[in-house]
Order: sequence, then C-alpha cells, then structure tokens
Amino acid sequence: MEDSPTGKTPQPRIIVGLPHLSDGALLANAERNGWPVMISASSLARWETLEHRGARTRQWKAWNRRPLDRMIGRAIEIHLDSAGFVAMALRGGYDWTPESYVHDLASHPAITRFSSMDMCVEPEVAPDRMEVRERIARTVSLNRRCAGAAADAGSADRFMPVVQGATAADYLSCYDAIADLVPDHGTIGVGSMCRRPTGAHDGSIAIVETLHRELPGHVRLHLFGVKSDSYEAMAMFGSRVASVDSQSYGTRARCLANERRKTDPSFSKTDRFVADVMSQWHARQSARFDDPRHFVHQASLDLPRETPPRTVLEAAVARARSQLSDLIESGGLDHDTIMGPRMLEEWTSEILQDIAPGVLPTDPWKGEWQLPDMAA
Repeated sequence: MEDSPTGKTPQPRIIVGLPHLSDGALLANAERNGWPVMISASSLARWETLEHRGARTRQWKAWNRRPLDRMIGRAIEIHLDSAGFVAMALRGGYDWTPESYVHDLASHPAITRFSSMDMCVEPEVAPDRMEVRERIARTVSLNRRCAGAAADAGSADRFMPVVQGATAADYLSCYDAIADLVPDHGTIGVGSMCRRPTGAHDGSIAIVETLHRELPGHVRLHLFGVKSDSYEAMAMFGSRVASVDSQSYGTRARCLANERRKTDPSFSKTDRFVADVMSQWHARQSARFDDPRHFVHQASLDLPRETPPRTVLEAAVARARSQLSDLIESGGLDHDTIMGPRMLEEWTSEILQDIAPGVLPTDPWKGEWQLPDMAA
C-alpha cells in the first residue's frame, strides 16, 4: 500500500456515529460538513412492550424505514451497523434474522454501506476462551448468511464483512474463514475495538499491526468505535486503515454539560450544543492524525494457557463445545443455535459412550484416550 504523492499519510475517513436519523442539529451538522454518518440498526427498529404477570419486556416487531426514505436524494453517506454489542449485552442475541436485516433494512437505497451481523467478544459476553471461539464461529456463519442475502437482494457491492476476535490470532483465523467473501479492493470491519487500549499487548495498535502484516495488500480496514488515541496511532499504517467510526463526541458533550450545570443548573444539553461539540471533536481528531505522537505498544504476550481438563468428563465437554462451534462455522448448524445444557449434555454423552472400555467420566484425564469426533 502506498501513501499519497505528497508523502503525507492519507487520513482514514471519520464516520460520525449518530443516535438517530431524525432531522435536527446533529444530522444537519454532518450533512453540512459532508461527513459520512453511521447509524445502528436498533435505531431503526420498531419495538412493542409486552406485559405478563406484571413483568414488562420489549420485543422487536419490524423495521422503521421512514427515516431512510427521507434520506433518498440527499447528499449524505449513511453507513449501517448491525448493533451487535447492544443486542448481546442487553438481550443476549439478535432479535432479527440475517435475511430480514439485509432484505428489509440494509438494502434500502439510502444506505451506502452496511456491515455484516457479528458476535462481539467483549468480556461481558465472552468471559472465557471457549466462548470467544464459539462467538467467532457464529460470526463466520453470520457473514455467510448476510453475504448470501446481499447477493440475493442485489446489494452485494454495499456489503462489508466483519471479523471478530479477542487476540490478533483470533482476527486472522476469522478472516481466513471468510476471505472468499472479501472482494478485490474490499474493506472489512474489525469488531470489538471500542474499549481496547491503544498500546497494550492486546490493544488496537497490536491488532492492526498484525492484520497489516498478514492480510493481502488489497484488503483495507474499517475500525469500529476506536478511541481518539487509537485513531491518531493509525497514522503508522499508511492507507491500510480506510475508515473509523465513533460517537465519542456524545460522551464529551455529556461531560461538558454536567460541568456547565454545576454553575448553571438550568442548562440543557440540546442537540445544537452536542452538534457544536461534534464539530470541535472532528477538527481535533483530524489535527491529531496530521501530527501524531510516537506510540509505543507492548510486545505481544503469551496468553494464559487454558486450564487443561482434569477429568474425562471435562475433556468430553470441551470436545463437544469445539465440535458444535465447528458445525456452526461450516453451516451445519444455524448461527443462533442455542448451546443449552441439554444439547451439550446429549453431545457429550455420545462422546463418552465411545471412549475406551472401563474408562469412567470421573477418571483423571491424561490425554491418552482418543475421544471420538461426533461431527465427522
């Protein structure tokens, strides 16, 4: 990849995250300045409240396409995110299918680019390595479902695959599984970046550095929700990073508004106030990238080894979870298959039935018995 003829690193495009597409100061500010915007699929969802025995739950009902209809013909780029982290953190999974997401929402003519549905791996939703691997397998499956739906809908040229991971090796493994979905001169989204530190061994620099070194030269990166420091640090990778998105100006506006209320209790955090903060934030981001500091990051550290199975039963459970993940990634099971206790128990039981005669589930696991491959 080459930098610009002037020798200056081209800035990754800043895609401004918006909480909604309502006409108002925020949208007008982005439109006036020619900034592309990112919205979440959840902001275009219609919800209904259900009540049962005094308990209320919110359930997805349909898509609200009217805000998108109003954008047709207007000079603004609209990027769509699948709302993965919000869906996982609040509801444990997506409320909609990949086909509905693509056909009924993402393929709307006002959408410039839409990202694949994916399974985030933040510690809140993936507390251990086995869960991370399962969620990467589901991400691979979702990419394939979304890509297929995009091809059917005639919107494949606007589809952006997404890779997930907790470590650099995870991202590479995820990319290898979906590499055939990435077109020439294509861009892939890099998920689970929003709360990464910049220079730590698992920080944004280390992740992008690995992808920059290992991925084909034509593949460019979009980084979801990077911090200001991380955006500045991306100058070291030339044109590999195509774009980033962020809504951190909203946090900045909230902090400034709280400070103002200490001296003026009547102060209101209006959209106009937030739009002014957005403009200041955007200018500051651009200036920092043009004159980046020298960033140092920790060398990659060895990950803590996973605790090996202590018993034959624990080894069988680990094998069962691994095989189920493989089936999800290959399409043998749907991405939203719930690996509940019953499914895991039945799969594990079948594995245990075929181990060596006389071996009990409670026996110490010494790695000397060949566990059968139930997925074969």
